[in-house]
Amino acid sequence: MINEKRIMVMTKLAIYDKHYGAQDKRTNEFFRHDFIYKKNMWTRLCAFLGSMIALLIYWLNELLVKQVDILSIDFRKAGIDAAVFILIVMAAYTLIGTITAARQYAKCQTRLKNYVRLLVMVDKIRPPREQFEEETNLYYEGDIASTRSDSSLI
Repeated sequence: MINEKRIMVMTKLAIYDKHYGAQDKRTNEFFRHDFIYKKNMWTRLCAFLGSMIALLIYWLNELLVKQVDILSIDFRKAGIDAAVFILIVMAAYTLIGTITAARQYAKCQTRLKNYVRLLVMVDKIRPPREQFEEETNLYYEGDIASTRSDSSLI
């Protein structure tokens, strides 16, 4: 006999596996701090490259469009300003990346807890033991050939 509640729970498990299963299992391989650190490394790298590109565009604009004399530029001040700009951009993106990675990890943990809860529910929803034994006895007990009549061979 088919248990409808068990089928519904198993369907929910299959939907989870299809949509979030692989991603959540990869995320769950890390501790929270390690996951956030890994995500922030890429965020910091991209923020650094983006701020360098923005500085390059700014400097090219100053030199080519505004035609500032290269000998009149205070390179020490420009270098300090560039370093401060890069550090501010990296700090802002690190903060944003930490918040988003922590939320992503928390959602993953919530989904995994729900997944485990559904697995426990599937284990609890079992057919009665005697019904299960009757079904298995039907298919595995006795020799199938001995139940045939001799007329079926003709």
